[in-house]
Amino acid sequence: MTEQTVLPEGQESFKLNEVCKLANVQPYMLRFWGQEFPQLEAEKSGTGQRLFRRDQVELILEIKHLLFDEGLTIAGARKRLENAGGGSKAVAVPPAEAKDHDKRTAPKKKTKTRKTASSEPAAEEIEERKVDKPPVENVQPLLATLRDVRQELAEVVAELKID
Repeated sequence: MTEQTVLPEGQESFKLNEVCKLANVQPYMLRFWGQEFPQLEAEKSGTGQRLFRRDQVELILEIKHLLFDEGLTIAGARKRLENAGGGSKAVAVPPAEAKDHDKRTAPKKKTKTRKTASSEPAAEEIEERKVDKPPVENVQPLLATLRDVRQELAEVVAELKID
């Protein structure tokens, strides 16, 4: 499990590197999550640096928990945040945006014919599909082992940089 992270009091905006340190993730991961979760789209400062609001940082920590601790996929985390609804700081992705997102990330088929609107699944069909894999039994020991390995790798890298 990840530790409970406490955000600094009174600070309402955070630079990308600050958020990376708070969440203990790499910058590329936050940029990727920003593409997958529209509510994480960071503002840009005058110098072009990404700035995250406090509520976005809290959402990032929640996404990290869902992905790393609970073992959900991106789609599963998105669905969980949408279902959390009112109590969550997350904003649900409207169906139209979700459909556009699926088109963007779906592998391109090399065909000469264009896809017609009628060949796309109906909204009811999309709702019926399972978004996430069924929960894996005993995933927590595996996650703990992976965290230990990551820690050991970080220590080895630190030793290599010192020498």
